[in-house]
Amino acid sequence: MTTKEKVIRESIERNTKRLNKIKTLLEANPLSRICELRMEAKKLLDENQGIEKRTSNDFVAKIDKLAKEEKKMFALAKKQKDSAKLIDEQVKLEMELSDLNNELYFIERRRAGNAL
Repeated sequence: MTTKEKVIRESIERNTKRLNKIKTLLEANPLSRICELRMEAKKLLDENQGIEKRTSNDFVAKIDKLAKEEKKMFALAKKQKDSAKLIDEQVKLEMELSDLNNELYFIERRRAGNAL
């Protein structure tokens, strides 16, 4: 494998990973999940009336888990605010991947031609 081919393959791998992260981020629906989490919390509160039940370790652990996930969803929603920038980056990465794959195709084709 030549240095050029190695660099191209590494670039393809790196760009593919970043592209997958962007797609996952754009496809996520954190606001819907936040609503679900809040409904779960309300259900827990309704089921656990009274100070004894609401201060139990089990109840506190469940509420804490829901709060942590809600915090993650808000962070995800904040990242999605710049969706126009993410879409621009996605388009650039897809074009670059296309160019890299074309370059790799020609390298492999030359190698196959030399093998004959």
